[in-house]
Amino acid sequence: MYEEHSAFQTPPHSRIIWRYMSFEKFVWLIAQEKLYFARLDQHDDWWEGLIPKSWNSQNKRYIRFNAYINCWHMNNSESDSMWKIYGNQNGETVAIKSSVGHLIESLAKLSNPVYIGKIDYAELNMPQSNLYLPVTCKRNEFRHEKELRLCISSDCSFNPPNLSNLKQEYLSLGVDKSDMELLKDIYSKWNPKGISIKVNLSMLLREVIMCPDCRSSLKKSVDYILKRKVPGAKIKYSKYDPCHQKKR
Repeated sequence: MYEEHSAFQTPPHSRIIWRYMSFEKFVWLIAQEKLYFARLDQHDDWWEGLIPKSWNSQNKRYIRFNAYINCWHMNNSESDSMWKIYGNQNGETVAIKSSVGHLIESLAKLSNPVYIGKIDYAELNMPQSNLYLPVTCKRNEFRHEKELRLCISSDCSFNPPNLSNLKQEYLSLGVDKSDMELLKDIYSKWNPKGISIKVNLSMLLREVIMCPDCRSSLKKSVDYILKRKVPGAKIKYSKYDPCHQKKR
């Protein structure tokens, strides 16, 4: 279930949020009734989860391999840039429209804590008092994402390993590895690359928006799926679709 945390700034429950995805991922979400959380180091931005140099604590880098995130876009309306980033040339992309409040309620029956907070792009110096702070901060270059982030932790021990001893063992074998390489070797062995958690789709899905220039078959497929799994969700065409007025 949702749990408050000092490192996560949760927006008001009325805040509108979006998740843009391929039709394939949408089908997986509906069929599994689960949200997928990817391990922090599996994302495209190599800087994800890295601590500031000022912290002087190399062992705390292991947060990258213990934290799992699911990302949403905060906006009152559709985002043309998000369609371009997450869309595809086949016209088979959808966007889920919901709110922070509905997202929280959709996680109510989950036993493990889920932290929810907006990303900070200010690049301020972070205090070392909380290991989750690197999860809630990104470089200014990503400000356009207006990201809301859900975070859960792995079940393994959160205590950092003794890298000095491990380094010595590798060096004795003639192998010189960096701290990051060692941590990846360690945690990748027992931490999966992703975790799926159960979610209440009827509470989460308020509207499903078709991508601009979507194929006619996409609307039919989404309509067929929602009528059987989430009948309360509405289907709409994108406001960026040049023919959306006619389609309405």
